[in-house]
Amino acid sequence: MSKEAIIEKIISEAEAQAKATVSEAEKKADEIISLAAEQCKSYLAANKSDIDRAVKDVAERSATVAELDAKKLLLETKSAMLDETFRMAREKAANLDKTAYKKLICGMLQCAEDGDTVTVSAREKGIVTKKLIDEIAGKKGIKLTLNPEIGDFDGGIVLSGNGVDKNLTLEVEFDLLRDEKESETATKLFG
Repeated sequence: MSKEAIIEKIISEAEAQAKATVSEAEKKADEIISLAAEQCKSYLAANKSDIDRAVKDVAERSATVAELDAKKLLLETKSAMLDETFRMAREKAANLDKTAYKKLICGMLQCAEDGDTVTVSAREKGIVTKKLIDEIAGKKGIKLTLNPEIGDFDGGIVLSGNGVDKNLTLEVEFDLLRDEKESETATKLFG
């Protein structure tokens, strides 16, 4: 073989080997790309599900929080309305005409016991007199005393005796009334 034939053969074999290597590399690259593409699809599918679930969870939590906030606001509003209802009722009782208010105070005085001292607020000063106290005490067959000092409350009376005070002020009475009637009142107001 001539030198040129040998060179030609070497070049031909090198080219064939290069083509085979390139073909092998392209085949391997295609496999790697195909595998990577499959892994990406699987990753995206898995993550899409996670992302969709996360988005759904966030939306559900937001809806739950919004619902709780709405319920809290509604409850606060209802509570404020109940506060105002009982405040208005107490104010109405405090502003009854003199005859009706005297009847209310006389009802409170029925809780008096022998030896009690009756303390009134400025509101009752002209209504609850020593004469009225003496009349009620006589009817009950007990001894009552009208405290010459005015109580620091707005409406109602305080009965003091034997180391015990009976707080029959409008504030306390309406607080007790609210404890007793709040549920019923709320049902009437809000259904």
